[in-house]
Amino acid sequence: MLTRQRRRLDVGQLHLYRMLPLRAPPLLLAAEDLIRKGHQPTVSEAAEAAGISRATAYRYFPRQELMWAEVALFSLFTPEASDLPVPEAVGDLVRRVAAWTFDNEQPFRTLLRLSLDPSSGVRRPGHRMAWISDVLAPAKGEMDAQTYRRLSNALALMLGIDPIVVMRDIASASREDALDALAWSSRVLVEAALNGRSSLGQNGDRHAGSREALPGAGRKSRTR
Repeated sequence: MLTRQRRRLDVGQLHLYRMLPLRAPPLLLAAEDLIRKGHQPTVSEAAEAAGISRATAYRYFPRQELMWAEVALFSLFTPEASDLPVPEAVGDLVRRVAAWTFDNEQPFRTLLRLSLDPSSGVRRPGHRMAWISDVLAPAKGEMDAQTYRRLSNALALMLGIDPIVVMRDIASASREDALDALAWSSRVLVEAALNGRSSLGQNGDRHAGSREALPGAGRKSRTR
């Protein structure tokens, strides 16, 4: 029988693991310990090592490669302090996450497809919100609460498999073009928030900013 391994987590890992369902962290720790020892554990083996039921384990990771991808995710993206300006730090994070997602595109497409089916019981972990909170932390005091909330929500669209699907399937972008577009978009969003540019006009018109950005904004329509 596989023995249960316990390992102390650093602060960054604990912050990420809080975003996962309750049973998932021990399962991932067990899988990581087995992988470090040279094994390629199945979901059942990881569940046994973690001391949880196979049914619970398969609820979170219905396929072996999804579990491995999640273990790799924790190894690669433990939050680190950055000396970069916040817009550049955000752009760098988005680019790194997107590159890693491209490298593991098929497992994450499988996870996306399964999570869209309520009957599958598969739940997607919410890592992206923790990453966004960490990378925006140095600038949080430089914007009001509403702007910070909007920015956090907008940046959530730039991370994970979702934007990769759009870049690949809708925009037909190459990998490098997709990475550039996502990193650039995220930097622009942060810069706009820090510079006080908001989608609210002076009179509280939520669409004022959108009109100004559109070609031909401010022009009156002509009747013929």
